[in-house]
Amino acid sequence: MERNIKTGTRPNLRTKQFSTLHIEIFEQILISGKTNWELNKQFGYTKRSHCIVDHSRRVMYKLLALEKLTREENIEKVIYPRIYKFWWKRLLDSHKEALLAKAIQAVYYEEINAPKIVNENAVFYL
Repeated sequence: MERNIKTGTRPNLRTKQFSTLHIEIFEQILISGKTNWELNKQFGYTKRSHCIVDHSRRVMYKLLALEKLTREENIEKVIYPRIYKFWWKRLLDSHKEALLAKAIQAVYYEEINAPKIVNENAVFYL
């Protein structure tokens, strides 16, 4: 029984709301200097997944709302966050406590299809 690699490598995130994972991903975009592909790999998403971008934009939109800035005026800063990373980092540092107060702790589903090896000849999926 072979597992689908695309679904097998994704983190099974149970929380669909704004979580601490969103903030962590956005921080990594600003400070790590890694590409989206590298961040996808680091967080367990597929190489071409759009989750890193979606999660980070969610944080950026919340930061804009906290600063009472419009999306339309700052769309270039949202599209290219690495170019404006010092601006975003300043906003994140000033509003991090407010974001963490709104964010819930990220919860993952337990891995239910993990293979259980009974002996060398038999592998069972529970």
